[in-house]
Amino acid sequence: MRHHLQTVHRQRGTTHSLRWLLPSLCGLFLSCLPAEAAQLQSWRFDQNQNRLEFTTDEEIRPRVQLIPNPTRLVVDLPGIVLGQRTLKQRLGSQFRSVRLGQVNAQTARIVVELDPAYTLDPQEVKVEGNSPTNWSINLPTPQRWQSSGETTNNTPTASAPAPLPPSQVVQPAPTPSPKIVSTKPSSPPLQIAQSSSGISDILVTVDGLFLPTKKSKPKVKVKRSRNKKEITFKISGTTIAPQLAKTFTPGYHGIKAMTLKSVSDSEAELLLKVDKDSPDWMASVSRFSGIVLLPKGGPSANRSARRPGTTVSLVSPNRSTAPTASTSQINTIRRIDLGGRQLLVKADQPISYTTRWSGRAYQITINSAKLADDLRKPRLGSGSPLSDISVTESDRNTVIITAKPSTNVRVTGVQRLSNQSIALNLLRPGQRPITRIPSNPFPSSTKSPPPVTGRPVRGRKVIVIDPGHGGPDPGAIGIGGLRETNVVLDISLEVSRILQRQGVVVYLTRTREVDVDLPPRVRLAERVRATAFVSIHANAISMSRPDVNGLETYHAPGARLGARLARTVHNTILRRLRMPDRRVRPARFYVIRKTSMPAILVETGFLTGAQDIVRLRNPAWRKQMAQAIAQGILNYLNGRYN
Repeated sequence: MRHHLQTVHRQRGTTHSLRWLLPSLCGLFLSCLPAEAAQLQSWRFDQNQNRLEFTTDEEIRPRVQLIPNPTRLVVDLPGIVLGQRTLKQRLGSQFRSVRLGQVNAQTARIVVELDPAYTLDPQEVKVEGNSPTNWSINLPTPQRWQSSGETTNNTPTASAPAPLPPSQVVQPAPTPSPKIVSTKPSSPPLQIAQSSSGISDILVTVDGLFLPTKKSKPKVKVKRSRNKKEITFKISGTTIAPQLAKTFTPGYHGIKAMTLKSVSDSEAELLLKVDKDSPDWMASVSRFSGIVLLPKGGPSANRSARRPGTTVSLVSPNRSTAPTASTSQINTIRRIDLGGRQLLVKADQPISYTTRWSGRAYQITINSAKLADDLRKPRLGSGSPLSDISVTESDRNTVIITAKPSTNVRVTGVQRLSNQSIALNLLRPGQRPITRIPSNPFPSSTKSPPPVTGRPVRGRKVIVIDPGHGGPDPGAIGIGGLRETNVVLDISLEVSRILQRQGVVVYLTRTREVDVDLPPRVRLAERVRATAFVSIHANAISMSRPDVNGLETYHAPGARLGARLARTVHNTILRRLRMPDRRVRPARFYVIRKTSMPAILVETGFLTGAQDIVRLRNPAWRKQMAQAIAQGILNYLNGRYN
């Protein structure tokens, strides 16, 4: 019997449901799941072949044990959330039953129980990882116990395996694939088919380091020691190949030595020993299955450091990896905008660049990059800080931006705004370099908006708040490098706190800087049967249009209730905050088009707008925006439309 988890899609205006489809059992509805929880897509116990199979939607590392009295195969699935009820299926004579349930908040468990008269030889149990999301456990033919008649305990015959000792919980060793834990200490390890996953190599590129990963979704944190001589990269959600667990001396990029080791079965650590005067390093996860580690400021930040002429593998130093590396790390330059005092360059991967003067022109060379097909070169009008600009793409996957400053305009260098964006700073006579916008830009006479009011919401109302973008996707990059993801997460968390104080059940699609795709955001709203869905964003347009500022709110085309929610929230914001009105509009954004409940997308201001950027940078104003959005939602829930 195979159990499937699937979504039943219907036309807009009807309910989307998520349910277990059990051919021989009644339906078991799932409880509300967090947006980041992995799911068990299907599982099956084949009695004809004595095999347990299961598939998940994300990579997991199952932990398998054999437990005696009676003999049970126990499979724990970390990160899988099912619900509160236990599903049990009766089997045949030798295998008594199979159960599926929740051990704790973050671990599901499958238990295959044998009849007390039978046992298994632990040395014959095999775990096969067909992929990090598809697993099968092959069991041997059960062997019957025979009683000696002299004791009530089961005693094996000479041909039967030795009795299983009491179960011992043993953490699996850090290997590239899950490990089965035997409860028989004297037995050799149970067999397991190794799966290829985790960090498989260390590549030294002309720009930095690249760690290829297979079938994993790692996260990286960077920390530098107080004496500046060590840089540690904490890499969670992946493993390392055994041959990498040692110290290397690459001799490039100012790295004296580097050590990669496993911290746990799902976490690794890379330690770089460097000079205290060397630049800091940054990390990002490439969508091309790898981790990119680069010195801040690019290779030019440490000109004395030696760099390889091509990509070098530390695992196989004699093997040329340049073609593979250049293919997997190719970057795409999406935007080149000129606005105010900055020339902004934005890409879809971390930017590695060098700079130099070429005559009177300033040149930025971006390595391993190409131009987007629809990219447009900035237009230079009268009064522009640049008198000429050229953007070229060479045959060697290099993009060169040559900018010639106008008379009396001074180039003050390139500023890294994020991993994926940089800005060339330009100064006119009498101007000061861009540092930061004051934390309190509001005049002292500006009054704080009134507190959120309204009677508590009656009945169970569920609101899903969706902070846009997140993790490696920063969203729009504004004036001075302000990132959309940081702005909208701050606002969204405050909206959630306010609504919960008013008795509203709130779910957030993310609560931290993680990457959440669009379909899971919609699935969360459908799963919890949300009353309404509110996605929060910050707008952006060309840097050359700082005059564009204001509030925009969107709903799906033809969505009557969505339009009502949008008008109510939009008008509430305008009454509480003084900002330009850019109207309520229909749009076909995925998250508001695919949801079955009233759904809106609020653009809280323009990161590229001269007025809005001052507001969006200010924590006090972001709190006021959150209060206004929350008040608009409460007005809608209480039937006070406007």
